[in-house]
Amino acid sequence: MIVARDGRSIPEIFEADGEERFRRLEADALDDLKMKTDHVIATGGGLPCRDGRMEILKSLGTVVWLDGDFRELYERARRGGERPMLLGRSPADVETLYRQRTAYYRQAQLTIDTTGLGVDEVVGRLVRALRDPHAARA
Repeated sequence: MIVARDGRSIPEIFEADGEERFRRLEADALDDLKMKTDHVIATGGGLPCRDGRMEILKSLGTVVWLDGDFRELYERARRGGERPMLLGRSPADVETLYRQRTAYYRQAQLTIDTTGLGVDEVVGRLVRALRDPHAARA
């Protein structure tokens, strides 16, 4: 949504305008999501890490945290394209950031441990957990 509105990639926004401008654009997009129903919303890792944002996400539906072994998550993120929050940071710095964010992530209604799993396996766990009204971790 942010890229479509702004006409620039997320790395371009970060480079030209900085993180705070990007976070404001995130907040605007989150406000617009309040009008949507029956959607899967894939956020960036920083979106829920601002006061009040996790509550907004929860009001929209079930919030799922795709957790896992940090090294594995880090490698996936590096392979997944340009991520501004990884640029110029050592793996140790990224891990520190991730650990700081986990207090927010833990507020998700459902946590899926993705360690060692492929996409199809993660989706399978997610679907089973969403069907189980008592699931909190899968």
